[in-house]
Amino acid sequence: MLKTVESDLEPELEADIAKVLQFRYGDGLVYLPSNQPESLFRMAKTMGFIDLEGYLTRKGRYLLAKYQFS
Repeated sequence: MLKTVESDLEPELEADIAKVLQFRYGDGLVYLPSNQPESLFRMAKTMGFIDLEGYLTRKGRYLLAKYQFS
């Protein structure tokens, strides 16, 4: 069962991680742009939003679905 994301993260940190997760491509791999801090990418990995190989996880897709990016 998935933990709710809200209970794990502060809203501002959650939004920052979601910004990193938006840079995933059709294969599901998350690519970090040069203007994004690598620490957020590492944190997203540690917290289970991105797997060890760099792919978006179910938990990451759930978080990303909460945010609309245009």
